[in-house]
Amino acid sequence: MQIKLPSNIKKNSYKWIVTILSGFFIFLVLFVYRAYHIDKTPSLTGHSVFFRSLSHAIITSLSFYFVEFHLSPRLAIEKKIKPFVTALIATLIGLNFSFLTFNYFYQWTELYWTSYWPFLYEYPLIIAFPVTLSILIDHFLSHFHNSSNSLIVIISNNQKQRFQINIENLLYIKSADNYIEIFYLSSRQVNMHLMRKNLKDIEDEFGSHQPLMRCHRSYIINSDNIDHVNRRNNKVEVCIVGEVIPVSKKYAGLLEDKFPQLFTTY
Repeated sequence: MQIKLPSNIKKNSYKWIVTILSGFFIFLVLFVYRAYHIDKTPSLTGHSVFFRSLSHAIITSLSFYFVEFHLSPRLAIEKKIKPFVTALIATLIGLNFSFLTFNYFYQWTELYWTSYWPFLYEYPLIIAFPVTLSILIDHFLSHFHNSSNSLIVIISNNQKQRFQINIENLLYIKSADNYIEIFYLSSRQVNMHLMRKNLKDIEDEFGSHQPLMRCHRSYIINSDNIDHVNRRNNKVEVCIVGEVIPVSKKYAGLLEDKFPQLFTTY
């Protein structure tokens, strides 16, 4: 059985912002500002300006939702340009579906290049503003949140390495013999930092940080970043950014205290 946990919206702030704003601006331009003479050319299907504007807005938001939440995680692209690449893909998808929707309202009488051509430059011009605004808003929110967020500092056994990170960006720490592998988020990408230290030291030093918890002899996790929990018979696993992490019976009680609804029959 797979149980979804409440999502951490902060991790996906840009995705949600651009998904909502893209559709909103399409609606604003079409319905409020009556762009492209949408009110002067009644649809052959009899649909109102409001309905047509809302349809184009929903199609646009769905296009961005699909690309940002489903396609983007599968794209191996430089993180700095990824928002622009995904926005371009979503724009092309939304553009073509909007063109088909436009033709539906006019009973497929506009399936010509001369009708399609305006969509190729008018639609991206509208989308460019909400995409740019979304990036700026996300950057501001990230900066504001990080500036007020608690930091943890991990120092290696030989005192030569010092690793500092915001607690919300720490995903999990895995034991690797005399080393630990620290998995964390940076610009929406998962990174790993190797350090000479043992997991027991981490548990002793940061046990007071509420989100950090031992779940296995080889793992300490940030429970705030759990995506979902798998329960199969008497086995429990947590999933964090696609990584399946075992939860031993010895530490299951810690997870039960934080998420008691998952253990009603455990």
